[in-house]
Amino acid sequence: MRRYFALLVLIALGSLTLLGSAQEPLQTGTCEQIHTDFGVVILSESTRDFDSVECATLYAIFKSLPVHIRSAVTLIKRLPRDPEAAGRAYGSTIELYDGLNCDTIPNCRDFMVVVFHEIAHVAHFRVFTPQQAQAYRQLYWRSGSDPGNFIGPLYRGRRYATTNEYEDFAELFAAYTEDSNRVVNFVRDRLSKNETILFEKLKILFDVLMEQSQPQSVLVYRSEVWDGAMPDGNFRGVVRRALLPRDAQGLPIIPGEPDWED
Repeated sequence: MRRYFALLVLIALGSLTLLGSAQEPLQTGTCEQIHTDFGVVILSESTRDFDSVECATLYAIFKSLPVHIRSAVTLIKRLPRDPEAAGRAYGSTIELYDGLNCDTIPNCRDFMVVVFHEIAHVAHFRVFTPQQAQAYRQLYWRSGSDPGNFIGPLYRGRRYATTNEYEDFAELFAAYTEDSNRVVNFVRDRLSKNETILFEKLKILFDVLMEQSQPQSVLVYRSEVWDGAMPDGNFRGVVRRALLPRDAQGLPIIPGEPDWED
């Protein structure tokens, strides 16, 4: 099985109690299973439904998330193409528009990034405490015009994260779930220059992700598109996740190849 590095897919455990847990077989879920297992309704108001690759990728994404985050989402809708957006989120609803598909490996990478981005918006709306929301807002305003205080310009060379505090967090969350190690390395580099704002943002992400359940540990992610992962030999997005200890600064200690849950 050849692996195309790109985005996340995971078959994670609902419990976060074990470090270095044994790997489970790769699971392939459907949109019906997303509703059955996670309570998320999948609707299409377009001319096409989500296909099997997209449903399997969505299933992997939701399976990888802690229960308190994935349960914040109650509805995913496919809608006709919108020339201004690939996805939107409001309340507990995520909208994904035609044109955002898993029909090729590069497009499936984009599909995963956008889904995680929109899930981050829902988490911001529904999971953040008032204190976390206020703290992140203040960090956004303190970031000013320095692109090094935003993950988007560092990670993808785009400044969308500078739009407002919501896009700032969503870009950080999407980048972290795509490749946690790369994000942590960016943060360590900023800290080495006595620049702490991006680090403070990441700490809030950790608090939201772990919900203070294990303050000495944190989930790390890597998203990929695997060729041959579907029963019919097709590719699909796979999310890899590991629960790792933190160092004295509070950042995850990431080995060269963690004991991933796929």
